[in-house]
Amino acid sequence: MQLDPPLADLLRALLAGRAVGSLATLHDGRPFASMVPFAVTTAGGRLRLVVHVSGLAAHTRDMRSVPEVCLMVMAPEMDDVPPQALPRVSISGRAVFVPGDHEEHGMLKAAYLGKFPEAADLFQLGDFTIVTIEPESARFVAGFARAMTLTAETLAAAVDDRPHERA
Repeated sequence: MQLDPPLADLLRALLAGRAVGSLATLHDGRPFASMVPFAVTTAGGRLRLVVHVSGLAAHTRDMRSVPEVCLMVMAPEMDDVPPQALPRVSISGRAVFVPGDHEEHGMLKAAYLGKFPEAADLFQLGDFTIVTIEPESARFVAGFARAMTLTAETLAAAVDDRPHERA
């Protein structure tokens, strides 16, 4: 399945235009949600969501214990749109910790700092780590009664805005 261009544009704008998402993890066997800033990259030919997290945070410990996570990104509230009709996407995937000596660390750091340049000082702190969320599937709601489940491949194709890759 491939998203039609207006839906792909909406999804791409949602992920590019929002700075934070709700990260769902398992915390001592119970659901837990936290707020995380995230960036998106399609470098290397695959979609990854990049977060930069402190080892002191509960969600970081949760991801180390159970790497299956879900990141929900939602459009801002609007006066003329009912909350149920707000565009949103829940991306289920796997958290992968990327050490500083990993060959892709620099590229992932650049993607994150491209969206959050003010976070540069946090990279000097020893307890912060880059984590990528490797999508496995997504539930995309483009508006009221416009919900669809996407494979990781469909999600990646919609988000990748390189002109030579788009149909």
